[in-house]
Parts: sequence; structure tokens; C-alpha cells
Amino acid sequence: MAHLTLRLLGAPEVYLDGRPVTAFATDKARALLYYLASERDRPHRREALAGLLWPDQPEERARQSLRQTLTYLRQALGESEASAAPLLAVTREPVPLDAAAGLELDIAAFVARIQECRRHHHRRALACPPCLERLRQAAELYRGDLLSGFLLGDSVAFEEWATLKREWRHREAVAALALLADFHERRGEYDEARGYAQRLVALEPWREEAHRQLMG
Repeated sequence: MAHLTLRLLGAPEVYLDGRPVTAFATDKARALLYYLASERDRPHRREALAGLLWPDQPEERARQSLRQTLTYLRQALGESEASAAPLLAVTREPVPLDAAAGLELDIAAFVARIQECRRHHHRRALACPPCLERLRQAAELYRGDLLSGFLLGDSVAFEEWATLKREWRHREAVAALALLADFHERRGEYDEARGYAQRLVALEPWREEAHRQLMG
């Protein structure tokens, strides 16, 4: 079974069995993969995907564009309709990305670590070693904002979806980095504190506390 790895936090990267996948015929094929992977916990009807990526086209033409883009995406992933265990399990309705087919997704791991901290019962995260470790793992996964540098200018719907997801993840990353910087500063571990503060300033240059930690 093929193993598909997507790194969508930061500039998007796609790997198939450890090798980079770059031969996407169109940006719409990339966008479709990124969307299906990010929303892999639910199936998607074809008319919804067509409206997401081709909002200005008539419905039938948009569905035809989706069919062609699905073909492009399969080709990029080295699959055909006859593949024994396809990553992209395409039927007439709906269109899922087979989550059981060896998909590794950084944004899913990032969200899982953050949610584990929220669900864990503790008085303060700063005094909870398991949660601090989860936050470190989340910070390591966060290479940058979601789909950094990837734009789909002719699809307002896709960009609105990406912007909303990007803002949620950005806030979670900033909160995690700020807590880690504070934790290490309180312990007198100033090199570690500055490392997290530098990342905070890169994400939000106006944060005065992060600038102070850099000068500490």
C-alpha cells in the first residue's frame, strides 16, 4: 500500500513513499488534494467540490472540470481506476480521500496535539509535563501558516476556506509558542525561550513580549 505524506503547514509539500510529488498538471489538482486531505473525515459530494473550485462556471462545466482534475490528481499519485488500493477512492458520489490508505498529514497531527492539551485535566499547562511535550511537538510541526504561498486566485470559495483554516491554526500556534517561551524563560533557559520568541516574532512582529524575550 502506498504511503502519502502531506505537509500543509508552511509551503505545501507532498511525498509518496518518501519521494516528493511535484508533477501536478494544474494548481486545481493541488488544491483538490489539499482540501480532500484537510477535510478527510467526511465525504464530499461532487457538486460541492465543483462549486468550491469552479464557482464561476455553469454546473455541468464545473463537474466536467472536476472529472478532469480527478484524473490529473490520480496521475500525479501514480494511480489509475484499476489500482488495487487507491489513495483516492473515487466513486460517482461522493468523493473521499481514503484515510485508511496510508495518509500522513501534519495539520491533523498538529490539531491532535493541541486538542489533547485542551482535554487534559490540569491546573496550569506550564506545570503539566505531558502537555508541554504535546505543545513542543505541535510547535515542531508548525513550519508556517497553512498553505503558505499557495493561492487559487480564481476561486473565492477555496480561498475563504483556506483563510479560515489558516487563521484558526495560526492562533493555536501562537498560543503554543507563547506558552513555551514563557515556560523556558521562567526556568532561566533563555536560549530555548529566545528560540520560541523568534518564531513568535516571525508570525506576529508586533508582539512586545516576544521582543522583550529576544533581548533577555
